[in-house]
Amino acid sequence: MRWWGIAFLFAATAFAQSASDQGGGDVRVSLFTTHVVREVVLSSAGANAWTAKCERCGHVPLTGDVRVSAPAELFAGGRLRVRDVASGEERRAAGLWHLRARDAANGFDVVLTLPSERYVEAVVSAESGTADPAESLRAMAVLARTYALNGAHYKPGAGHLPAELCDSTQCQALRLGNVSNAVSEAAWATAGETLWLGQRRAEVFYSQDCGGMTESASAVWPTLRGASYLSAHADPYCVRRDPARWHAEVPLSELARIARSEGWKLPQQIVAVRVSERSQSKRALRVVFRGADGTQDAVAASALRFGIGRALGWNRVRSDGYDVVLRGDALVFDGRGFGHGVGLCQVGAEEMAREGKSARKILAFYFPGTALRITPRDAGWVESVTGGVRVRSVETLSAARKDAIAKTWVDAKRRFAPSAMVSPEVVLAPTTELFRQMSGQPGWMLGSTRGGEIVLQPAGVLRANGQQEQSVMLHEMLHALVEAEAGAPAPLWLREGLVEVLAGEKGGPAASLPESTVERALRDPASLEEARRAHQAAGQRVSRLVARYGLGTVRGWLRSGVPIGVGEK
Repeated sequence: MRWWGIAFLFAATAFAQSASDQGGGDVRVSLFTTHVVREVVLSSAGANAWTAKCERCGHVPLTGDVRVSAPAELFAGGRLRVRDVASGEERRAAGLWHLRARDAANGFDVVLTLPSERYVEAVVSAESGTADPAESLRAMAVLARTYALNGAHYKPGAGHLPAELCDSTQCQALRLGNVSNAVSEAAWATAGETLWLGQRRAEVFYSQDCGGMTESASAVWPTLRGASYLSAHADPYCVRRDPARWHAEVPLSELARIARSEGWKLPQQIVAVRVSERSQSKRALRVVFRGADGTQDAVAASALRFGIGRALGWNRVRSDGYDVVLRGDALVFDGRGFGHGVGLCQVGAEEMAREGKSARKILAFYFPGTALRITPRDAGWVESVTGGVRVRSVETLSAARKDAIAKTWVDAKRRFAPSAMVSPEVVLAPTTELFRQMSGQPGWMLGSTRGGEIVLQPAGVLRANGQQEQSVMLHEMLHALVEAEAGAPAPLWLREGLVEVLAGEKGGPAASLPESTVERALRDPASLEEARRAHQAAGQRVSRLVARYGLGTVRGWLRSGVPIGVGEK
């Protein structure tokens, strides 16, 4: 990765798009939402963690534990561990944190702002198994992203910190922290892709197992009566391995206690129970209880399931697809499926993937009539291979553009003959925001490389900064080759500076900066200007070393590390 000139600060503004068109964005997630938090402890979980007393106050490095109790307000950044003192629960993630509590009675609001792509990884980690097939994980990544970018799903209420999402099943389950390679690949492969219905993102839902028949969204949420793509339909995939049958019993004494808590009106002495109304998918909509005196009271099936779940556990009555009878002094349920059944069935999606169906086909089966896109104007990622380079873009590349990419890769290998096989992937990001989401870099960077994964800003942004796509791509391809050979002992200034030298880039005069200053600025620049100076200093330092020791010797330091004292000479 590298800086490409201060003009980009203005170019980025010129290419800004509305949030719905960008293919991504930062999201605010309210944490610890299932209970009241009155005291927390903040700890650093990585380099560059900090705290601040206000949003615009100076950052104070976080070097030890910080205990915070009400009343208080604190801002923090970097990779942190936040632990609820009373419960011992903790959340660990990188992002911008905002903690606020006016008094001990109401407890803390803890809101984490993080890139939507990192949020997608956390959701897929929680909602799916790492052993799930790759294509069903990709389908889940698309749904998690669609849900996150489709407006606010969490309403914290007046006086609380604003957030669009939460970390409970009221929104989507969330597992922050380390991400498996399988989940990371699913998010990367589908980056920015969401489901669209016309020019708007679709409403999406999923459940664990539909039991052989998905449910209509309007049966669960009456406000979605117009969502024809969320109609009930048969799902033969989810029952091929397991019919998902379940059995549950709820004593009438427990039911009476739950009814009082939920505010239901039930007969004093229940003598019979029946499902009086069912949806198109044969799920219960209304359950009627008859008393010894002949009175009858009805409860919505969804309310009955949620009430029992809150009181006795969510694995008791696992869906609304059941028959129920009164046997002795207990309600006896025999049902099928797990969850509400609307939208994607996770078990069915996994089976479709095992049978060779792609994520695109899985989504088309469960959400017919929707389209997979990044922005309203494309058709999602288009993949191709040219000259040993995998390329992703939102358009079919011309033969001339493919040829230019292949020639650039040949040129990079000529300048730095690789000692091992490197198979790069070049992603031509359609928007600046998606570049930022995929690369994790500031919007003023024009290119970024992580391992063999290269992400470039849109071609229009490159041209606006006086750069050709080919020259930026050459720089990043050289990064991929250098990083493939570099070992842990190689400092960042050596790796960055060697790419500058190999690319033949001429920077302006660089101030003499200490090695530690250059290393820190390359790793985490506070501004474009700081990044520019650090890259120039690294390039000139490596240029002097190559002139003195030769390219072969300097290249060897990628594995062994720079000999003590050499870097400062």
